[in-house]
Amino acid sequence: MLLSLACGESRLPEGDAHGGDLAAGRRIFERKCARCHASNGDGKTAVAGRFPYANLIDGVWRGDGSAESIEKQIRRGRDPMPAFQGKLTDEQIRQTVSYALDLTGGSRDSGR
Repeated sequence: MLLSLACGESRLPEGDAHGGDLAAGRRIFERKCARCHASNGDGKTAVAGRFPYANLIDGVWRGDGSAESIEKQIRRGRDPMPAFQGKLTDEQIRQTVSYALDLTGGSRDSGR
């Protein structure tokens, strides 16, 4: 583990989607993401309803839908989504990824 940290490994450890991570991810999602993505993840909001990737429950992602891709999106953002690096901890980002994947039952359909 120390070797991976020393080599610049930045990938987060896998979350526990069946335990506290999922519940914590839901709370973070409701506070930070629901304004644009809606509380149920369908993206039907006045803020972001016109953006194709606001819908998180259809399984269609801007990237490939993997945990790594979703993590990158949350960290770095991409217009119009803001970056959350520095606003959320690594653990909070991992928890939010777990919840986002749970919204689609882990579906990973890439692109439109």
